[in-house]
Amino acid sequence: MADHTEADWNWAFYKELVEDVDENRNIIQCISCGKCVGDCPAAKVSTFNSRKIIQKVLRGDKCVLKDSDIWHCYLCERCKRVCPKENINIPLLIINLRNESFKRGYGPRYTDLRKYVEMSERFLTKGTVLEEPLGENLPQERIDELNIICDFARIKYVFKASKEKQKLKRKKSEGK
Repeated sequence: MADHTEADWNWAFYKELVEDVDENRNIIQCISCGKCVGDCPAAKVSTFNSRKIIQKVLRGDKCVLKDSDIWHCYLCERCKRVCPKENINIPLLIINLRNESFKRGYGPRYTDLRKYVEMSERFLTKGTVLEEPLGENLPQERIDELNIICDFARIKYVFKASKEKQKLKRKKSEGK
C-alpha cells in the first residue's frame, strides 16, 4: 500500500460494500503482509491477488468489478486461515464483489467462466484442480471440503448440464 498517498484513498466504495455486508468493514485492518496471496491456490495458477483487490476497494477503484481476478478465487478460505489479522473475510468480500459485478451488468467474461468450469470439471473427475499438482495429494478432509464448496456453488449442476449438452451435440452430429 506504500505506492499510494492519503489522497488516493476514496472511502465511498468501501462504505457501499460495508453497507451491503457489514463484515467487509474488517478489510480496513489489512496490513498488506501478503500471507493471503502466498498461500492461495488461485494465485499459483492465475493473476488472482487478494491483497491488490483489497487495495482497489479501499482506493475506491470500482474497476475491480470488471476485473477477471474476482472470478479466479476458489473461495477455499485459505487466506482467511493464514491472515494474521482477525475477522478479515476475503472470500466473503469476493462473493460481495461478484454480486456487485452482476448487479452492475458486468459479470465474468466467457473465458473466465470456461477456465473455472474446466478446473471444477478436473476436480470432479480426477480429484485435482490443476493439470500438474503443486505438491502432494490433497488430504481427504480437504477433498471433502472442496466437494462442499462445489455443492454450494452449484458446480456439479453446471458440470452435469455441460455433459448433457455435449451428449446432445454428439447425437446431432451422429444423426447427420
